[in-house]
Amino acid sequence: MAGRGLESLRDEAGDTADSLSDAGVAGLLRPQLPAHLLKSMQMRLIPFLLLLRLVCAADPTDDLRLRWRRMLVGGALDTSLPQVETRLTSMESMARRNWSSLDKSPARQSLWPELARTNISADITGAYSRLRSMAAAWATPGQDLYHDGGLLADTIGALDWMDAHRYHSGLSEYDNWWDFEIGTPVILVDIATLLYDQLTADQLSRYMAAIEQFDADPRVMIVNSVSTGANLADKCKAALLRGALLKDSAKVALASHALMPLFALVTTGDGFYADGSFIQHRRHAYTGSYGQVLLSDMANLLYLLAGSQWDIAAAARDSVRHWVWDGFTPLIYKGAMMDMVRGRGISRVNSSDHGSGHGTVAALLRLTESGPTEDAARLRGVIKRWLQDDTSRDPYASVPLDLIGEARRILNDPSIAAAAPPTASHIFASMDRVIHQRPGWAAGIAMHSARIYNFENIDNENFHAWHTGDGMVYLYNADLLQFSENFWPTVDPQRMPGTTVIAGSTPQPGQVSGSAAVGGTSLDGYSVAMMQLQPAGGQLSAKKSWFLFDDEIVALGADIRSTAPGKTVETIIENRRLTGGGAVFTAGPDRAWVHLASGIPGADIGYYLPGKATWRSLEETRHGSWRDINANGPAAELTARYGTLWFDHGVMPEGETYAYVVLLGKSPQETARYAAAPAVEIIQNDAAAQAIAYAGLGIRAVNFWAAAHEINGITADAIASVLVHDADGVVNLAVADPTQANEEVLHVEVITPAGAVVSADDGVAVDQTAPTVRLSIGVRGSQGKTFRVSLRAR
Repeated sequence: MAGRGLESLRDEAGDTADSLSDAGVAGLLRPQLPAHLLKSMQMRLIPFLLLLRLVCAADPTDDLRLRWRRMLVGGALDTSLPQVETRLTSMESMARRNWSSLDKSPARQSLWPELARTNISADITGAYSRLRSMAAAWATPGQDLYHDGGLLADTIGALDWMDAHRYHSGLSEYDNWWDFEIGTPVILVDIATLLYDQLTADQLSRYMAAIEQFDADPRVMIVNSVSTGANLADKCKAALLRGALLKDSAKVALASHALMPLFALVTTGDGFYADGSFIQHRRHAYTGSYGQVLLSDMANLLYLLAGSQWDIAAAARDSVRHWVWDGFTPLIYKGAMMDMVRGRGISRVNSSDHGSGHGTVAALLRLTESGPTEDAARLRGVIKRWLQDDTSRDPYASVPLDLIGEARRILNDPSIAAAAPPTASHIFASMDRVIHQRPGWAAGIAMHSARIYNFENIDNENFHAWHTGDGMVYLYNADLLQFSENFWPTVDPQRMPGTTVIAGSTPQPGQVSGSAAVGGTSLDGYSVAMMQLQPAGGQLSAKKSWFLFDDEIVALGADIRSTAPGKTVETIIENRRLTGGGAVFTAGPDRAWVHLASGIPGADIGYYLPGKATWRSLEETRHGSWRDINANGPAAELTARYGTLWFDHGVMPEGETYAYVVLLGKSPQETARYAAAPAVEIIQNDAAAQAIAYAGLGIRAVNFWAAAHEINGITADAIASVLVHDADGVVNLAVADPTQANEEVLHVEVITPAGAVVSADDGVAVDQTAPTVRLSIGVRGSQGKTFRVSLRAR
């Protein structure tokens, strides 16, 4: 293959200058030189090569390409590190598998027989993905395929075949637009970067022309005209790198400029919201999937463009800080990204909550390279905590090759303190999600409303997610792999914990509910959530509330109604995979409590069941496969044991209720003691309101389903979620409009003597402090946000 003279020299000089270290030079020269001459030679070479790079680097796009190449091949790798050695061994092994199975015959009809279809676009992306693994092995030092001539020839020959037969500028899109506009382009620019010196000008031009055919303007998607969210970021990345490869500064500028809309907060549709929510595909909560892709792309692009003439403005970079601290970090528990924001990703065999979480960690690690020093230091502390806490996974598994050394430094450097475990609670009102974290456990609640869809099922994925948005409660504790491994293929999808369902029902995907009253309020690390469950179809309705505290979750349900003839209605208290071996339910003699022994230290759960509702339990071994929930998944049968606990509301109930308290980390004895003397008092649970009092914490909370008289010492003149916390001589109040539709001023009155106002959010007017506190809150356009006010206690 013909090189490009000075261009080749410039690349080689840049790479060599960047990678020269004691280890790097020693590896090159040790066989020929003694140690004292080796050091002398290194000192002479470095200034020369740095000067050579400075002289040769005439085009600023070269710096972008060279920086991207260093990210791909790892830069100055310390191959003595076992983590690096493991990664390189894996890279070589994958490349050898793909190379050995490559059809190299002159008359070949495909590169790999299992990727031969000409009507399935995923086969194009799949083929280029294998070619990237081969190109990466050829370009990455430290393993035996580095600069292997045969591998290079076969890789480039395969690229030419793909250009002639599968992906070229004269082609039209078919099947899935994503493969043509995102999947293949982002891989192909990587390959071209890795093999840049080995490609002729004609080859590079042809490969890039194919990308231009489908990505001429990253702001536009051929399939539906407008590119948004993670799709826009992916298309910008492909366009930007194409510009760098062709020295097309105008294309780089276009791609950099096209990123700008992503930094702006949105109030409808795709993107990040003020409360940290992330929406993709118009109405789906997608922080842990599309959001993660967006964060990863942005972290890489911010690093790539830093210091260049196309650098991203500081104000836009500040938006990424909001994503990180308000959008992503609350959703990760011990290294796992909560499944309630991963959408279709839960149905993919190669996508787990811990994998997604570590992918986010990798993106945050990249941000430490280009973010403000203070912010980077804080991020390193959080990263260290996650990597230490997640004992289920190799901490380096998802870290980019060039950042393995930095991840290792963070883990081993005693001067970097791991962040304290979180004690926080957050209502993501704009995506109908609630997160509650404590040092030893966390809970997520996934809801849907008139604004947010119930679940997504497209591209033959996520077939059985019927009730994952019906108030499903994801409970995380010391059982780190509860929602990993074979949970999703084997769990009973019609009995998801926390949900109220018509038994056996299978709702359609992409449906909004008949009610906007979904949301809640948070205050001082506690949260109250409410959901008017009214799935599309109109056969079921229920009013559901959750109150989240330090050691317990209080769940209330009221006004449960169904018009489905002959169909039982159930509320699922628990449906947990029994991973500890020998986990069983134990019920108290009065059936007022149940205990689940997990077999994993710290993962036991108690359930307090007040009232007279009929509850049932089941322990069973279930079977399933990934193919059952995703057409692309393996068909091999999997098995898992489950413990299920539920209320049976009977057929066509009219106004049924339920109440239970989930007790985290409690033994049977502790559960029995709680049941005998509950810390939480249920004040009201009916169609008008759901209210509790927690005297030990000084908390009162009410979810109002309509304008109501005084309940629990609190009154509201419209649907509202109200939380009152008396602590340390201060009365803190929090109020939210869960409907996000109240066009008037919301009035709330609380029976509590108070003095001077300490603080009040914008939009809150304190009309009176004694003998009761009266608030007027301008909730119009507030998107369900929590309004807070603090007053001195009397």
